Amino acid sequence: MLTVRLYFDATVAVAIMAILGITSGFIAAGLTGDPTLTLAAAGAVFILTGTVLIVYLWRTAQKSPSPLDPGI
Repeated sequence: MLTVRLYFDATVAVAIMAILGITSGFIAAGLTGDPTLTLAAAGAVFILTGTVLIVYLWRTAQKSPSPLDPGI
Protein backbone atom coordinates (compact mmCIF):
# COMPACT_ATOMS: atom_id res chain seq x y z
CA MET A 1 0.00 0.00 0.00
CA LEU A 2 2.95 2.31 0.62
CA THR A 3 4.01 1.96 -3.03
CA VAL A 4 0.57 3.06 -4.24
CA ARG A 5 0.76 6.14 -2.00
CA LEU A 6 4.21 6.95 -3.38
CA TYR A 7 3.00 6.76 -6.99
CA PHE A 8 -0.09 8.81 -6.15
CA ASP A 9 2.01 11.54 -4.52
CA ALA A 10 4.41 11.57 -7.48
CA THR A 11 1.50 11.84 -9.93
CA VAL A 12 0.02 14.76 -7.99
CA ALA A 13 3.41 16.49 -7.88
CA VAL A 14 3.94 16.14 -11.63
CA ALA A 15 0.38 17.35 -12.27
CA ILE A 16 1.00 20.45 -10.15
CA MET A 17 4.26 21.09 -11.98
CA ALA A 18 2.60 20.66 -15.38
CA ILE A 19 -0.36 22.90 -14.58
CA LEU A 20 1.86 25.71 -13.35
CA GLY A 21 4.24 25.31 -16.29
CA ILE A 22 1.45 25.33 -18.87
CA THR A 23 -0.25 28.30 -17.22
CA SER A 24 2.96 30.31 -17.19
CA GLY A 25 3.53 29.37 -20.84
CA PHE A 26 0.13 30.70 -21.83
CA ILE A 27 0.72 33.90 -19.87
CA ALA A 28 4.13 34.38 -21.50
CA ALA A 29 2.62 33.71 -24.93
CA GLY A 30 -0.10 36.26 -24.32
CA LEU A 31 2.34 38.89 -23.13
CA THR A 32 5.16 38.42 -25.62
CA GLY A 33 4.03 36.24 -28.53
CA ASP A 34 7.56 34.84 -28.78
CA PRO A 35 7.52 31.00 -28.93
CA THR A 36 11.08 30.70 -27.63
CA LEU A 37 10.35 32.83 -24.59
CA THR A 38 7.10 30.94 -24.01
CA LEU A 39 8.88 27.60 -23.94
CA ALA A 40 11.62 28.98 -21.70
CA ALA A 41 9.08 30.40 -19.22
CA ALA A 42 7.10 27.16 -19.11
CA GLY A 43 10.25 25.08 -18.62
CA ALA A 44 11.63 27.38 -15.95
CA VAL A 45 8.41 27.33 -13.94
CA PHE A 46 8.17 23.53 -14.32
CA ILE A 47 11.71 23.08 -12.97
CA LEU A 48 11.28 25.70 -10.25
CA THR A 49 8.07 24.03 -9.03
CA GLY A 50 9.81 20.65 -8.96
CA THR A 51 12.67 22.14 -6.97
CA VAL A 52 10.29 23.67 -4.42
CA LEU A 53 8.42 20.39 -4.02
CA ILE A 54 11.66 18.43 -3.57
CA VAL A 55 12.93 20.88 -0.93
CA TYR A 56 9.56 20.68 0.85
CA LEU A 57 9.71 16.87 0.82
CA TRP A 58 13.31 16.90 2.06
CA ARG A 59 12.49 19.28 4.92
CA THR A 60 9.43 17.24 5.88
CA ALA A 61 11.45 14.02 5.91
CA GLN A 62 14.16 15.62 8.11
CA LYS A 63 11.75 16.42 10.94
CA SER A 64 12.02 13.94 13.75
CA PRO A 65 8.76 12.36 14.80
CA SER A 66 7.30 13.66 18.03
CA PRO A 67 8.08 11.41 21.00
CA LEU A 68 5.29 9.17 22.12
CA ASP A 69 3.74 9.74 25.52
CA PRO A 70 5.10 6.97 27.76
CA GLY A 71 1.87 7.02 29.74
CA ILE A 72 3.52 7.45 33.12
